Amino acid sequence: MAHPSCKTIFLIGIGPGDPDALTLAAVKALGQADVFFFLDKDGPGTESLIQFRQDILNHHRGDRPYRVVRAPSPRRDRNNAAYLDAVESWRTQRTELMAAMIERDLAPGESGAFLIWGDPCLYDGTLQSLRDLVEQGRVTLDL
Repeated sequence: MAHPSCKTIFLIGIGPGDPDALTLAAVKALGQADVFFFLDKDGPGTESLIQFRQDILNHHRGDRPYRVVRAPSPRRDRNNAAYLDAVESWRTQRTELMAAMIERDLAPGESGAFLIWGDPCLYDGTLQSLRDLVEQGRVTLDL
């Protein structure tokens, strides 16, 4: 059990794009979070991705109040000749954005969640970004 002053973050795998494909563990975690953090990508077709996350909450969240905190996701420069440097820069910007959102919008003792496409351990860097923040001593989280 997390300390009452600790912030808890859930990384919730939301599957391939069907609200009925969520695991029972994902549905349980959805019910426990106080704040949902959305990093919004821009570009063609991204509004449907944003709407899908809201549909997940509408379908599975229940009546318990919650907040949604949205921020534009940093853009990744896919044309940079120094590709690995560009990816690392993008990853750093994304990590800094998540840190700011958690610091500003999640109170001690609250739980927050990031909704991740597929399996958060396999297909997304959010877990590593949050681990980096914890290891650097910048945030105290129960992941």
